[in-house]
Amino acid sequence: MEDIEEFQKLSEFIDLAEKNRKYPANTAHGRRAALHLFDTVLTQEEKESLELIEERMKEIYLNLISKHKDAFSIASLNTYKGRFLKVIQDYKRYGANPDDMIHWEVKQRGYTVRNLKDIKKDTPIHNISFPTHTGVHKLQIVLENGLSCNIEAPSGLNKKDASKIKGVFDALSQ
Repeated sequence: MEDIEEFQKLSEFIDLAEKNRKYPANTAHGRRAALHLFDTVLTQEEKESLELIEERMKEIYLNLISKHKDAFSIASLNTYKGRFLKVIQDYKRYGANPDDMIHWEVKQRGYTVRNLKDIKKDTPIHNISFPTHTGVHKLQIVLENGLSCNIEAPSGLNKKDASKIKGVFDALSQ
């Protein structure tokens, strides 16, 4: 048996990968969380051999579900399983030999440009004007203190409605 069990080496590998900018902090945190979760169901024999973990992963995962089904959803446990397996895969590829980590090319995350329709979903209700098929008059009046007042009024405004609006402004100025 080795001085340090293979499972413990995974934790050290995550720390090293984070320090060498191979894992961003949030990725490293997620992978550590997966290790801690799987640590609750692994036997001592399994902790000493990554090959044995991979060989028994189906049974280990079923034990994980049985033990944590009340605290986690199946989808969350499946996410942790994926993270755990990814750590093992990365460790086998880059962790066994320090020179391999030098040649580890990190994939840059792609960012998607949000659709303009998605942006409009977050528009506050007070910024929405009348429907586009209704004509409106939009007025912006700059006040003495440098602030501005924005007014939207329907194009077919009658004298009675205009009088009501004027009354509101007269009341605000008092």
